[in-house]
Amino acid sequence: MIRLDANQVVAAREGDRAALDAIVRSAERPVFNLAMRMLANRADAEDATQEILVKIITHLGSVRDVGSAGAWAFKIACRHLVHERKRGAIEAMQLSFEVFAADLETGLSPLSGHGLNDVEAAIAVEEVKIGCTLAMLVCLSRELRIAYILGEIFEVSATEAADVLGIESAAYRQRLLRARTAVTAFVKRSCGLVTETAGCRCQSRVGQALSIGRIVKGQRDLTSELPDPTEVRRNVLMLEQGRTSAALMRSNPEFVCKMGELVMQMADARSRSL
Repeated sequence: MIRLDANQVVAAREGDRAALDAIVRSAERPVFNLAMRMLANRADAEDATQEILVKIITHLGSVRDVGSAGAWAFKIACRHLVHERKRGAIEAMQLSFEVFAADLETGLSPLSGHGLNDVEAAIAVEEVKIGCTLAMLVCLSRELRIAYILGEIFEVSATEAADVLGIESAAYRQRLLRARTAVTAFVKRSCGLVTETAGCRCQSRVGQALSIGRIVKGQRDLTSELPDPTEVRRNVLMLEQGRTSAALMRSNPEFVCKMGELVMQMADARSRSL
């Protein structure tokens, strides 16, 4: 969820540049993390984050209850990503769980055969894992995807999520159930992190990902930092307790971008031109 300070909202509406900057900074990361999970591509998520941040600051004057400005901004972000944002690069692939499962079985090879040092290998494996979990979400329609993200990954209550999306609670619960059932079935069938008999392992996918340019040796696109061993163990325990797909999705790091800085530059340029 997005948390905005009511005093900063009031000050920003009165022209306080520092307050507006604080609002943009507060919204930037949660919006980007939502966009990454909806679009599964950094460039598309950055573009969507910029669009949403601009929409938030240009409509800030319409907020009736400044104490609920964060919830208002989160609604804008969710509805923009579901209904207005153009189809992204990963969405254009029109993935289904069946197609994705077949893709995961292609080109599996030992990690040791690709000339990576320990650090490069750790980065590559984590990039593959994150990319796979994001692509998995894109196998869902946007309506089911946002329901799953809100309910399973961000753990928003059904009442709150329904309000955010502007639908009835019963409809939201039905969407969440359908999404959860589809994702869980796929993960249990295909993911070696969850099911020992599944053929796919993140380390076995590194060679294929390198060869087709999905990841680049030694470069981070999705990882902000490598996971802490304690955190990894915590996620493994969660996997063992049954909520396998949700735990797998939540094992991803928080995504970081700098689109807020660009949006503020745009706002400053607009102010100078007036």
